Amino acid sequence: MKDQVIKMKKTTNPQRSSVSIFSSMPEELRGYFKKINSFRNLSAEEEKNAARKAKNGDEEAKKLLVQSNLKLVFTIAKKAIHVSKLPLVDLVQEGNLGLMVAVEKFNPELGYRFSTYASWWIKQAMFKAISEQSYCMKIPVYIQETLSKFSKVKAEMEKTYNCQINNKDVAEKMNIEPEKIDTFLAAYTTTVSIEGSFEGKNGSDLYVADVLEDEKTNIEENIEYEQLKKELSSVISTLKEREQTVIKMRFGLENFARTTLEDIGKLFGVTKECIRQTEMRALNKLRGNFLLSCYAD
Repeated sequence: MKDQVIKMKKTTNPQRSSVSIFSSMPEELRGYFKKINSFRNLSAEEEKNAARKAKNGDEEAKKLLVQSNLKLVFTIAKKAIHVSKLPLVDLVQEGNLGLMVAVEKFNPELGYRFSTYASWWIKQAMFKAISEQSYCMKIPVYIQETLSKFSKVKAEMEKTYNCQINNKDVAEKMNIEPEKIDTFLAAYTTTVSIEGSFEGKNGSDLYVADVLEDEKTNIEENIEYEQLKKELSSVISTLKEREQTVIKMRFGLENFARTTLEDIGKLFGVTKECIRQTEMRALNKLRGNFLLSCYAD
């Protein structure tokens, strides 16, 4: 025990470390940090006894396990903040939820410390929150973990070879297809609000919406397209009801998606061949109507 105390004195300065952490901490976390710092760590025997009681439903034992490991959550959150767009306070909250799950699931008879087991649940809760809340689209945790490993491997390779390493070489070292890595990286593309602004050449602010191409500026094409849809709808309306539906579904007209003969047959309860004959009959009628309209003109 004496040797352990001497070793701690040589390697750490708790007071200095605590002051450094406290000074760089966001205001909303300072009171919280003071409070969790007052909870003592449990010995291995105390931890095992508390875990056994917690497993039997003792709420006080669960509370003791949670409180004694809140500093662990804080430590993990400080490391996770470097790969997260979430504030530290959010990471701590998510980590605490993971800690409570760990208390419910921990089996003290397996022989390892609770902190070792809880660390996995804490990290999972944090990275799940990072993947769900940091981006406009939900990014699965396994992609987060893969890209975290990708960043580490790439940094190690660049340090070893003292040059820029492309993504393909890193993917090969990780035994992952380069296309998959590119797909994962694309999920992290930064999104820009259409109402966002940036500084123009003359110093004035420009909005993203002002520099986007307006796809509806060609009024003539839009008018022609709308007129074509009306004429097409008018011609198809001369067919029988089933023939109209078959043509619309086969060619993806109006609100219908392009559909196979077999699927249309299932819809009407008839064979694929029956729908094919209906389609041919409808097309022949449309051709005949088109020729009549030409001669009439």
